[in-house]
Amino acid sequence: MGNAMDCAQKRPGAGEDESKTKGKHVVELAASVLFGFPALASAYHTSIVIDGEEYFFSDSGICRDDQLLSHQGKEQGVPSEMYEVGRTDHSGTELWYALQGHFRPGTYDLLRKNCNSFTDAALFFLLRQRLDSKYSALERLGSTSPDMVNRVTNGMYVPNPVSAAFQIGDVIEAVAKLGVGKRVTSPPGAPDKPRRMTLSIGAEVTLIGLKSAAGLNGQAAKISRYNVITGRWEVTLGSGETKAIRAENLRPAGEITLSEGDVVRIEGLKSAAGQVLNGQEGTIVGYLHDGARYEVNVKGETKALKSENLRVCSTAC
Repeated sequence: MGNAMDCAQKRPGAGEDESKTKGKHVVELAASVLFGFPALASAYHTSIVIDGEEYFFSDSGICRDDQLLSHQGKEQGVPSEMYEVGRTDHSGTELWYALQGHFRPGTYDLLRKNCNSFTDAALFFLLRQRLDSKYSALERLGSTSPDMVNRVTNGMYVPNPVSAAFQIGDVIEAVAKLGVGKRVTSPPGAPDKPRRMTLSIGAEVTLIGLKSAAGLNGQAAKISRYNVITGRWEVTLGSGETKAIRAENLRPAGEITLSEGDVVRIEGLKSAAGQVLNGQEGTIVGYLHDGARYEVNVKGETKALKSENLRVCSTAC
């Protein structure tokens, strides 16, 4: 993490509670100020760091990296504050298993379901703590004055209808039912561990599936930054123009691009479990940037597969 670790600070009193010293894994909170409403509140972006690996929520779903790329203050990867909040026996992988179903790609909303919602749930899962209310002041203010938030963000905030019914209390209740100290295992169809994001600063990508700007589809671009306010990735086109693009409309450069609804045949899988799928047909239902895999519905079950193992069927395969 380099400079990010150099700026880490310990909250007064942190570590004095004996219960916080137990556990195999160090849990830290990273926070960056986005903007402020004078005399009212500051808007924060937060993430969880477990043993040096950052977990945060964006339009891509739960993201994992080791460079604090979601924090972009005066210097990339350097949060405004970072401090240890405790230790846990739960690993980052278990955190991902426990929360991925609640924080799916495409469900991000700056006010209703954002990075702080995820951090709150993560802290509860890992340590049975809740996020300090100062970090979510924007959400409370925005719930009563969304128009003001829209003005302050220069129109970048657009409510996400998918997250309209989201309630953090429902997530906390679901996490509580998992029990304390119990191991969390992989949900059916999930990979053994969270994969590293294919989207990162400087990554070359191809734009696909854009509707309002269909003329950009197929163009090459390079990721320049992650926009915490919109939960989108800002990319620089060959013309030098910058666009804020949803993760679902980006694919790693050179990868075969498939769209939701495409019918595909599975081929070339080598593992014993994979060979059973070879030759079967499925339908593309989504894309996972954690590992560059397509979600394919095969006889009612969802499988995460690489594009190299999928062949598009123009008609029946």
